Amino acid sequence: MMDLTLRDLEYVEMIAQERSITRAAARLHMAQPALSQSLQRIERRLGVRLFERTSRHLAPTPAGDVLAAEARDLLASVQQAIVRTRVAGGLPEVLRVHVSESSLITPRRILAAARAHVPGAAIHQTTLPRRDVAENLLNGELTLAVAGSIRRAGLQSVKVRDERIGVLVGERHPLAGVDVVGPAQLADHPILSIDPEMSSWDAWVTSYLDDHGVTARWSKEVVFGLSTGSDILHDADTVMLTLESVGRDHLDGLVWRPMSPARSVPWFLTYREDSLRDSPAVAAVLRVVRRLAHDQGWTP
Repeated sequence: MMDLTLRDLEYVEMIAQERSITRAAARLHMAQPALSQSLQRIERRLGVRLFERTSRHLAPTPAGDVLAAEARDLLASVQQAIVRTRVAGGLPEVLRVHVSESSLITPRRILAAARAHVPGAAIHQTTLPRRDVAENLLNGELTLAVAGSIRRAGLQSVKVRDERIGVLVGERHPLAGVDVVGPAQLADHPILSIDPEMSSWDAWVTSYLDDHGVTARWSKEVVFGLSTGSDILHDADTVMLTLESVGRDHLDGLVWRPMSPARSVPWFLTYREDSLRDSPAVAAVLRVVRRLAHDQGWTP
């Protein structure tokens, strides 16, 4: 019998995901030489090469693809077994929920509704780099994600609402005095950049402005989080493209103005497809969120 541990499977799955020993080691919180040695040991035990390596490239072999896919499913099954065991022992089911921007009103209302109406679950909120979210949902490290749509086999995204886009500026900013802001009016102002490791927002803004022949001029500062970003906006020059719900929050010294032509971005609740079968709490959260979206007028 081949002697592979769950940790070995985690190594293979992470290397396949990252296509890099160095990046995989960093995410596994271990030294790169130790991970390389572990991979060599796994390949010797299996008698097959799992990855093709060059000085600039690493990719799974057909055997590596098979083991990485099986490892992902097995690791997720182990996570589900732990969940079911804890629940059978009388402990609450832990739902690990990624939220792309925890300060915004939409995810806050979703989480508040889930906590109020699914009392048998313990909701652990986190925010991960966007490139890690899909894999963590698939391998069971995450249960749900409140963010944009995540398109991966094995995952399901349910739209919760659309939110109109607008501009957030300081009250002394020239755009604070207009009713509606057009893309061309942003050409003369730096746009606050959102950390691309955590969010795809800058890419969305770039695409939106490109559609209207405007080149984004980004701020020198890069931030993540509305509270941090709002401090910079008091310079009366920088602008921040953000969601309509932000304009309804109390933001001292800032004003929100809608964009025209109007554009909206969607919020989704994403989960692993088989979690509806394995987790009563996930199914309950989905029902609660659908009801919330209907009651709030977010969906028909």
